[in-house]
Amino acid sequence: MESCDFGRSFITFVTEGRGNNARIQVEARCLVTDTKACETEEYFLVASCKSEDTYGKGVLFYEENYDFCVIFSQKENRIFRIGFPYDPTKSTIHTNEERFEEVSFHITKAEAEVLGSNQEIVRATLAGDIINGRTEISSADGRYRALIEFPVKTMNVNDIENLYQTDTGPILLPDFGMETNRMIERFQLAFVAYNRSDEAYFIIQEPAPASPGKPDGPQVCDYSRIVRLKARNVVLALCKE
Repeated sequence: MESCDFGRSFITFVTEGRGNNARIQVEARCLVTDTKACETEEYFLVASCKSEDTYGKGVLFYEENYDFCVIFSQKENRIFRIGFPYDPTKSTIHTNEERFEEVSFHITKAEAEVLGSNQEIVRATLAGDIINGRTEISSADGRYRALIEFPVKTMNVNDIENLYQTDTGPILLPDFGMETNRMIERFQLAFVAYNRSDEAYFIIQEPAPASPGKPDGPQVCDYSRIVRLKARNVVLALCKE
């Protein structure tokens, strides 16, 4: 089978007036299938960067800084700008044509094999193989399926008892319970952990009061809410060239 080679996959967007070509590495991808409409859409999350004065002459990072990352599909994008205090209005959704002069997808695929046992996962981890994770979840009514794929950046293994546990992110986690017609609005940024094939834990980034007990005060946005979901998990090793 094929899997994304995240280390060699990039999305490049061109800003207005062709003032900048920003090439950013892909962090994760998600294939969402609408079984009712018989349609599948692919979404990519690119790596975070910090707000900057691009090609500036002075200090290159803005003092009032924020994290910047983007979800892309072939048609649209969702930009996250997450700073302090957290302001959800600074995150936007546009079609690619509205927001950028051009968006190019440089997605590299590689042959991969499913590691079929804990022993194989432990062996591939300690051999330094490139490892991806896949977790598949479904909506409660069965209409939607999401196949989430990501590079396993942190893998814990025990080579005595042949145990493993992923811990990696950010990934794209769709909230199928959200009432919206735009799938790109459903995505949450999360980290994922699993050590078995049939369930996964996610810790989700969401706003929270900066000071406990002051819900009307400034907010931060952090990974804080933990959910446990039924899932189909596999670990893949990219084949060596």
